[in-house]
Amino acid sequence: MARTQFVRSRWALAVLALTVCFQMSAAMNCSDAATLCSSDVSSYSPQHFIFVHGMGGGAWFWYEIQTLMEHFNQSATAVDLTSHGINKAIADNVITVAEYTQPLIDAINNVSGKVILVGHSLGGGSIAYASELCPNKVAKAIYLSSCMPTYNQSMFSAFPANTFPNLLNAGYVTFNYRNGPSNPSSASLNKAKLNEFYMSGTPTRYVNLGREVMTDTPFTPGTETLPLTPAKYGTVRRFYIRTGKDKGVPPSDQDEIIANNPPEKLFCMPNGDHTVFFSAPIELFKNLLCISSL
Repeated sequence: MARTQFVRSRWALAVLALTVCFQMSAAMNCSDAATLCSSDVSSYSPQHFIFVHGMGGGAWFWYEIQTLMEHFNQSATAVDLTSHGINKAIADNVITVAEYTQPLIDAINNVSGKVILVGHSLGGGSIAYASELCPNKVAKAIYLSSCMPTYNQSMFSAFPANTFPNLLNAGYVTFNYRNGPSNPSSASLNKAKLNEFYMSGTPTRYVNLGREVMTDTPFTPGTETLPLTPAKYGTVRRFYIRTGKDKGVPPSDQDEIIANNPPEKLFCMPNGDHTVFFSAPIELFKNLLCISSL
């Protein structure tokens, strides 16, 4: 009995040590925009950024970042995916990834040159899909505390297995069954608890805004296997921004995502919550500009 307990304890310590080392490694591998890139934000060459929201969000997520971009001579487009923001489609009726991401594909095609895609949270799946469809138009894809799919994954399965169960069990996310009892048709964020998880470090004025305008997210597109290939998606340069105090997609979940599909470079916002475009817009802006120059 004593020997068995000793062996179990030794294995538990080993697993703990490996976990700590892995998390430290992820943090140590962060690129530092302050030393890697110019601090003069007016010195960067003009680029066209297209911003994609995550679950429950919309183009309104990005208005602080868009304002900064435009002030410093960058171009910025923020999209409402189908059924989000001011898009009038009903979330429960959106079935395919193609339908869900069509506003993003349209935005890319409306730009004459190349674009830099920025996807937040579930929006990482949308920019991965767009990278597959438009690899010659996408200069870089930036994944912000998001899923970063690899081959034969859906948007949902590109997150660690415990990400959504944890949100569901905590009452932060609920599934809706408006098209029948067998499968969810959409998912809703718990607006009353946004300050506990999604916007845990975000000023109250933005939390209150979120409670007024956040929408349901279609469920079925998130289950569809994304048709990603090495010949197209695999040629697009990928970068990741890790948020260190995120309670929507916790840092440990982000570390797993990064390890499963390593990006070209990893940038870190150690104090960032899940909605850093509201809680730390200037820091995020500087990271985005730095990545655009690499």
